[in-house]
Amino acid sequence: MTNPINVLLNSKFRNKLIFMCITTIVPTVLAGVFLLWNLADTMRTNAENEIISSADSLKIRLKDSIVTVSNISERAADNTAIKNLLQNNFVTSDEYYDFYLQTAAIDDILNTYPQISEITYYINKEGFVNYNSFYKVTTEIENTYWYMDAKQYRQPRWQIILDKDTDTYSLCLVTPLFSAEGTFKGVMNVTVNPDTFALLCDELPSSYKTIFSVGQSIVFHSTVNEFPAGKVIPEMEGKFLYGVSDSDIISGNTSIGKLGHVVVSYFDYENTGNLFQVYIVSPASLFSDETNKVVFNYIWYVFLCILLSVLIAYLFSSVFSRRIQLLQDQMHNVAAGDFELTEEIKGTDEIFDLYEDLKKMVDSMQTLINDAYKAKIQSESFKLNQAEAEFKALASQINPHFLYNTLETIRMKAYVNNDKETADLVKKLGKFMRRCLEVKDGMVTLESELEFTRSYLELQSARFGDRVSYKIYCEVDRNYKILPLIIQPIVENAFVHGIEGAKSNGKININVFYRGENVVIEVSDNGSGISPEKLRMLLAKLKENDTSSGKSIGLTNVNKRIKMYHGEQYGMSVETVLGQGTTIRLTIPREVDENVMKRLPEKYMEISGNISAKHNKEG
Repeated sequence: MTNPINVLLNSKFRNKLIFMCITTIVPTVLAGVFLLWNLADTMRTNAENEIISSADSLKIRLKDSIVTVSNISERAADNTAIKNLLQNNFVTSDEYYDFYLQTAAIDDILNTYPQISEITYYINKEGFVNYNSFYKVTTEIENTYWYMDAKQYRQPRWQIILDKDTDTYSLCLVTPLFSAEGTFKGVMNVTVNPDTFALLCDELPSSYKTIFSVGQSIVFHSTVNEFPAGKVIPEMEGKFLYGVSDSDIISGNTSIGKLGHVVVSYFDYENTGNLFQVYIVSPASLFSDETNKVVFNYIWYVFLCILLSVLIAYLFSSVFSRRIQLLQDQMHNVAAGDFELTEEIKGTDEIFDLYEDLKKMVDSMQTLINDAYKAKIQSESFKLNQAEAEFKALASQINPHFLYNTLETIRMKAYVNNDKETADLVKKLGKFMRRCLEVKDGMVTLESELEFTRSYLELQSARFGDRVSYKIYCEVDRNYKILPLIIQPIVENAFVHGIEGAKSNGKININVFYRGENVVIEVSDNGSGISPEKLRMLLAKLKENDTSSGKSIGLTNVNKRIKMYHGEQYGMSVETVLGQGTTIRLTIPREVDENVMKRLPEKYMEISGNISAKHNKEG
């Protein structure tokens, strides 16, 4: 299976830029889709809440109108003339006409309250004469559902009554009328003006449709053609999405819901069993139009952003690809041996910096090639001069013999003069100098190196007297082969940087022991120690094998030689405590190849020669 990361790494730079652009855009698009989805849901929720709020508000206004009509009905039913009519037994027509003259208050109510379109009385009394709003109860009236309902329930109830003259349905409050003894005498119908309901809906948006119904969902006001007044609304079988306050949003699965989104709000009139329903129907496109508009605008915006991003990525990648291709071509030419960089890369970015570095590298390569040719010429010249130098070296061999003979003469004179201490010092110095001058290519025994170090310690003891004491401990085989001149420089360093500053009780301990597969040589002193700054500089020189200049050349020489002949895992380490002393530890392999000195004889001669020259100068 192909690894997509490898495919990306192996693709061209232009493709990588385009891929990066796409990977940046895709999360943005996904985030936008998520936000758009939430926005559409929020818009839909807000629209639904607005419809519910409108339904609740409309319900409150309708309820107020119903209560107002109910109060007016109570006034009309509580009229004194009406009570007299119900209480007295009028016989002649004149008595009824006298009653009618006392009913002017009914006309006042109609003139005062525009919510009422008509007040009608149906009286069940013998000899009753019809006049104006008063009618005698006939058999037809007695058989109407609203008359029988009033007679049965004996309380005011709202009914939808058909006016046969106008063939229209109206909302009426049917109030039963009783005599003082409680005998049912008829009903009073208060008809609500239909304009009242139209005024209630004026504040709603023009896109909303309204339906008012009562009882068994019988419509008494409607702006929906499919459900005119007098029609019964079928039972709601749709799914209720959720309820807020006393209103519910119903899905579009009902007969009304097919016209749009429907909100139903209910209220019961004074617990009379008259349940009023307020329906608000909003077009099905009310939500989708706004949502579609937002979605459409977002899609166009995303499309333009993607198109612009890809175009910009293509242009940038083309520019970068050309510059990188130019840099690649120039590097291939250099690799093929053509050092002539004829073209230039413009700009100040990293590609320009790489090209400038390439030019510098080419200049350095040309310089190195020239230097190599010069070195080859010098090497040939050196071989010619080497034979002459070897001849002169034979002539100079007399110088060490002259030095030994001179020291021996001084020693004998001191001995003749009975100055045995001086004679002994001269003898030790002669041995020390002979060892320095006799160092050749090859390994020496541990015993020889320790004796050489002991000679140096004895010379220093003559200088410092009882201020310094030393001790040498060795558990390693004395015939163990080591590099020459690796212990004495460390002891010398202990004198120069540690013991010279001490006034008394200076101690130097040399311990040679086995540790696993290694041999460890420790040289410790109780001197002044090394300051942190000097220790940092010393460790840096040891790490870099810097033997060029400065102090501690002897230590860095020793460290460099050990690493050169035994490997980087061997060498020198330093432990010091300021004011308490220093321990320098050499780690070398337990098993040593005696031919190791023959691997790099020139380097060995360079290092050992520097050490020998230094001791000759100090001596």
